[in-house]
Amino acid sequence: KMSLFVGRITTWICLIGVAVFIWLESGEFPANGHQLPQFCAIVAIGIMLLMLVKEFKNIDTKKIKVELTYQANKHFIIFLFSIFYVIAIFFVGYYVSTILFIVIGCLLVGVRKFKTIIITTVVTLPLMYAFFELFLQAGLPRGWLI
Repeated sequence: KMSLFVGRITTWICLIGVAVFIWLESGEFPANGHQLPQFCAIVAIGIMLLMLVKEFKNIDTKKIKVELTYQANKHFIIFLFSIFYVIAIFFVGYYVSTILFIVIGCLLVGVRKFKTIIITTVVTLPLMYAFFELFLQAGLPRGWLI
């Protein structure tokens, strides 16, 4: 069992690492697109550093019970699946990746009604296309399968 103190410190350090990664990666965005992600990363790092300092002021010796079941770790699996989706967009393409993300994501969170999944996909994709392609003229990433 891990102590609550060590678990929280590990979490804050990992999240700071993610924010630094976002800061570095967003530096290459075109047309000043880096400003909002970098601002959010700086704010997040500031907040997490404050939380890290707070942890050292109030060291908690309680123990964390670590379970390796799907139900206990579903949120981590969904988070990792979301990261995989963002990476897949650039290789497979936005539309195919998004369809797979919606269908598999629904199944991961427990939606089992096929009709609900289809309706969600059929409504969501055209709305996202209209917003990004037509309204914002953003040009969504294309990959092997569109």
